[in-house]
Amino acid sequence: MKALLPVLLLLLAAPPLPAQIGAMANKGTARAVIIGISDYQDERIPNLQFAHRDARAMADFLLSEAGGNIAPENIKLLLNEKATRGEIAMALYWLVEESKAGDRAIIYFSGHGDLENKILMDQGYLLAYDAKASNYMGSGTYPVEMLQKVIQTLSLRLGAEVLLVTDACRAGKLAGSETGGVVATNQGLAQQFAKEIKILSCEPDQSSLEGEQWGGGRGLFSYYLIEGLKGLADSEANPYGNQNLKVELRELERFLGDEVSKWAEQYPMTVGPGSTELFRVDEDTLLALLERRKGHRENMAFATPRSSLPSSGDTIIHPLYQQFQQAMAEGRLLYPENGSAYALFQQMQRQPGLQPLLSSLRLNLSAALQDDAQRALNAYLEASPEEMARRWQHDAGYQRYPEYLDKAAELLSPGNFLYDDLRSRQAYFEGLVLRLQAETTPDKDSLLQLARQKQEQAIGLDSLAAHAYNELGLVFTWLKDYQKARAAFEQAHALSPTWAVPVGNISMAFLETGKYDDAARIAEQALELRPDYAPPRHNLAVIAYKTGDFRKAVELSEQAIFVDSLYAKAYYILGKAWQALDSLDDAREALLEARRLNPEDALANASLGYIAQRNKRYEEAAAYYEAAIQFHPYFANAHYDLGFLFLSELHRYPEAEERFRAYVQLQPGDAEGKVLVACALSQQGQAEPALQWLEQALEEGYQGFDDLRSTPFLERLRADSRFEELIGRYEH
Repeated sequence: MKALLPVLLLLLAAPPLPAQIGAMANKGTARAVIIGISDYQDERIPNLQFAHRDARAMADFLLSEAGGNIAPENIKLLLNEKATRGEIAMALYWLVEESKAGDRAIIYFSGHGDLENKILMDQGYLLAYDAKASNYMGSGTYPVEMLQKVIQTLSLRLGAEVLLVTDACRAGKLAGSETGGVVATNQGLAQQFAKEIKILSCEPDQSSLEGEQWGGGRGLFSYYLIEGLKGLADSEANPYGNQNLKVELRELERFLGDEVSKWAEQYPMTVGPGSTELFRVDEDTLLALLERRKGHRENMAFATPRSSLPSSGDTIIHPLYQQFQQAMAEGRLLYPENGSAYALFQQMQRQPGLQPLLSSLRLNLSAALQDDAQRALNAYLEASPEEMARRWQHDAGYQRYPEYLDKAAELLSPGNFLYDDLRSRQAYFEGLVLRLQAETTPDKDSLLQLARQKQEQAIGLDSLAAHAYNELGLVFTWLKDYQKARAAFEQAHALSPTWAVPVGNISMAFLETGKYDDAARIAEQALELRPDYAPPRHNLAVIAYKTGDFRKAVELSEQAIFVDSLYAKAYYILGKAWQALDSLDDAREALLEARRLNPEDALANASLGYIAQRNKRYEEAAAYYEAAIQFHPYFANAHYDLGFLFLSELHRYPEAEERFRAYVQLQPGDAEGKVLVACALSQQGQAEPALQWLEQALEEGYQGFDDLRSTPFLERLRADSRFEELIGRYEH
């Protein structure tokens, strides 16, 4: 629960003017300054949850048809760190400078409001991002008195209509808590500024709810305020709505009173002529809202037992109906195509006698098509070890989710309130599949760019999709754009603050850039959210390994394994730490478990190859290296190690040549690779091509002249007089 300062909507009560095209009630230009602050710079000021979301929702409304299609350049949106005192002051100054008679000026503030003490006849402060927990007067605050002057200037001197929304009384210990500073600030905001209309979210001593149930995370009043302004206040959804396609003050008051009070002891207040027109109703927007409300009720069909479907007449004994039910029960949703539930449903639509069943069957089929993807997504949001393992192991099951979601959306049609959500999740899983494919593809960048586009598409359809932001961050990580990766992870975290996965990924992004202190700090934050989440402990183990504390790396890896025995990466780092401590048996045991959990793990296979080679089990080592290459053909080091094993121990020189050529192709800038090709050719008695490869290496700057003269792998070539002549040309 949060204590909300009554949201104050102030609209200059002017005589009705001819309407412009769109939903605004005036004919001039509309401009807006919208401010939302959830995260404050000073840690002593309690952060909020959804202030920035409420502000963004207001901006989205004003950009929409229902909100008047305000031009983007006429909206200044200041969120969190962008909402400093200076930025707020300059934005309000811009509003005054640009406004003229007949224009509409909109000001929205969502954040903290307080009055440090009541000694002065002060009206309080709006706390900007850079406010301090004390000394409001001298820090990043914007005085309510100054806000009054801005509104008076806009309204009385310039003749503009003014719409003010403030949501500045929130829960948390503030400097003025003991002296009623929040209430005093509310009273200051509620004073008469000019000829305005006021709409307050609640009485000064009341509280207001916020929560995930409203718009995925919104303030209760803000959510219904925008719903009402979009037209629900004028529609049959409001018993007092006159349905004249105008949202009037009295309609909005009654709509808010009914809707808000259903959830909380909270009674919105209004002052001003009840007939005042606030916004014109956009009929398409209103119809979509009404459909969504209807959809909420209709969606109950998703949970309707199949035994409760209509059973009049002979419909339930119709062969197609029975086949459909059988296909649903057996999970044959799309395949095989001829006998799938989807194909049968298409046939049923052409049977007049089955028409009464189609609506319920359509919803049941759509729900079933969503089930697997939704379960996978839910498990991911819960950081389920089993689900995380599926992703790390590149489970092929993800490939069916996009197709299932596509058909689920098709069954509902674009008018359904779930449609955009389904399309968003479809794009999310399409991008996920592309990213997983890229991890095992040499030309991964092109796939990663496609994956990026898919996640951006998902976010465009659902701006609150934390999972899509998190996946976008993973794509940027693979693209090695760690700054953008962190930004995406941070957005995912902002949208879902209790979800440990993006926080762990922020730690990983710092780790990838060698910022070990930051990586460790963020990993600890992730563990505070979810102590049994393995990746942050793994990150700490990697930090210990990279900084040479191998014993600590062993300890932290074992902790990660204790909380998640399916986490293959923890076994890998455990194996590498034991290897660094020269405990090869322990290393092999850990790496074998990493390979068992993820047979396609190239790093685990290659490390097992190294240990087998150290133990002189050369054929076994070759098999591990070959497995690493099979699953990750672009793994250059595996080609190198296998080539050297063929060259030095197994004496399989043609195969050594093949591996070294592959290494050169993957690492063309490494001149040593060309020397090794020359070595493999020399051992095969092919002097001419060996000299050519050796010359390429020297031309590219290779200077290991003593090694060339001493290595046994060039012994045959050194018998050729051209060898020393070639070396001499580059040695001096």
